Amino acid sequence: MQEIAIRVRLREQERVGLAEYERIVGSVATVAALTAWLPTPDARLVIRGRGAEPVRLETVSYGSTFEMLVVLDQRSAAVERAAATVAALIESVRYEHVEDDVSGVAGELDRLDRSAPRGRSVAERSLRAFLEGARADVLARKSTTRLRAASALVRLAEDAAEITVERVEDALASELTEQPVDVLADTGAAVVVEPVDGIEAPEEPSTPKRDELGSAGEKQAKQKSKDKDEDKGKGKDKGDKKQSKKKSKDKDDKKTKKKAKKK
Repeated sequence: MQEIAIRVRLREQERVGLAEYERIVGSVATVAALTAWLPTPDARLVIRGRGAEPVRLETVSYGSTFEMLVVLDQRSAAVERAAATVAALIESVRYEHVEDDVSGVAGELDRLDRSAPRGRSVAERSLRAFLEGARADVLARKSTTRLRAASALVRLAEDAAEITVERVEDALASELTEQPVDVLADTGAAVVVEPVDGIEAPEEPSTPKRDELGSAGEKQAKQKSKDKDEDKGKGKDKGDKKQSKKKSKDKDDKKTKKKAKKK
């Protein structure tokens, strides 16, 4: 199974200095740790140290675009779904602005909470609960790990980040081979994740419906009945031929007997 990776792309960035670079790296690494935690909300959230460190982190900048790839030490489909949920959340608020009557971190968290996917998967439910809890921490003026992780989400949302989810073939290879996956739709029940770029899922064997089975059975029965009728017809023809041959033979015998008497 391939490791899960998160690619974060920031466009229209001015020249990135060391402080700004550290801020971006810290925000992305924190969001990656949050993503790995979402499928297990009962566990302790760790954003630094063992259990939160990515397998690999690569950065590249070209023009005004800054791009970062974070390879998680995760392989499960639940974490992939959580990453897709976070990507859908950030995408939903990229072009929105905070209302005038709501400001600050609490207002941003409230905006994220309103835009969070409303599905029923563990990742989606735990993300909404996480945002609500972080907003409560802000209002209570508490400095918590949950609030720090939520602030990283807010920073990426403010920077209009583009997040994509990928699978990495070998995280330790000199050159990474990625397989992107895409968030196709938010069905209201779960975020649908599916491979793209010509990668098709294996087709499931089609099973005939009950009506199709019934019609097929009727066809078979009709065919059998037809075959039986044909067999009967053939038997009847053979019997008729035998009877006609027998009658002609009897006639010939009678004629022969009559000729013998006349003589």
